[in-house]
Amino acid sequence: MNLQRNYSSPNCTLFLQGFSDDSSNSAEGLPILSVLISATCQIVGCETKLTGGKDFFVNLAKAVSSYAQGFLSGIGHPQESQGESDLVYLEPLTEKNRHLLVWQPNKDNEENKVELELTTVQLFDLVEAIDQFFADSRTLPDLNLDLHPVSRRYRQAEETIVQQSTPAALGLAGFALATVILFLIPIPSEIKDPRLEDERIKENNSTETIPENQLPFQNPPPLP
Repeated sequence: MNLQRNYSSPNCTLFLQGFSDDSSNSAEGLPILSVLISATCQIVGCETKLTGGKDFFVNLAKAVSSYAQGFLSGIGHPQESQGESDLVYLEPLTEKNRHLLVWQPNKDNEENKVELELTTVQLFDLVEAIDQFFADSRTLPDLNLDLHPVSRRYRQAEETIVQQSTPAALGLAGFALATVILFLIPIPSEIKDPRLEDERIKENNSTETIPENQLPFQNPPPLP
């Protein structure tokens, strides 16, 4: 019995075709696709379709999931050799948010290598379609995505404690120096307002006492 499975997201479609090698049914009473004949991956916006057998699909699922894990964590996940045929791997491009998906049907022959340039949106739509496949217990139930945590040797060298604390130490030192400089600047004992000083001078002038011998005559002196 020929069986077909379709997993799609806005920018990606996975089409699987195969059959069941036994008469057992799933809990829902639907047939199980246990033998994969062909798998097709179509990315919206890319003219080339990727089509292969079970090895191609298994390597595609592992390579995409592994690369997405490394992309999200910021730690590159090693992509190990996947046999002599259907080599699938991804690598980041220099342009931001662009990724190169490479499928090489024959590992030793690069003439038939297929390359697809994906945006980050297309990449994660492909991841979503693959996740739909793994969530479907009616298709290749024996296939598991075996991803392992990244080994320490693949992690980028971490900064030492001295390197991490240097910026903070420089910031504290600068703050302390500024505090000392401000402390050494003399503080004026009194700040005088020029306007108040002018008013005080006027008041003093208006209340100044004039000696009697300098007072002006009230009446003219009598004539002799």
